[in-house]
Amino acid sequence: MKQEGAHDMKPFDPADYPALRDFFPAYLHQDFGEEYGSAADALRGFLAEASGDEIVQAREEWNAFRKAFRSRPLQEIQTAVRRLGSAWQPESQAQLKEWDEIFSHAET
Repeated sequence: MKQEGAHDMKPFDPADYPALRDFFPAYLHQDFGEEYGSAADALRGFLAEASGDEIVQAREEWNAFRKAFRSRPLQEIQTAVRRLGSAWQPESQAQLKEWDEIFSHAET
């Protein structure tokens, strides 16, 4: 009998997250700290400038990303974020939860 668990998870493919692949390098580039101050502020900057459809798509992909990585270690999440084009590396689950909160309150 096959056990359910980590081996059953679909491999991460950045192509599954086109909106995040657009967002991460545009807002979380190597100078994002100088431009925005923090990753959370870069996300807020995106939300202030993006269309309603762009926000909805990015939020849906973020939620799917979080679900796909819910039981994975932070190091794997950092690798995945880097593969999406981000210079930012989340340092804690608290930072990821902050993003969850920002996305959940984003107006479209």
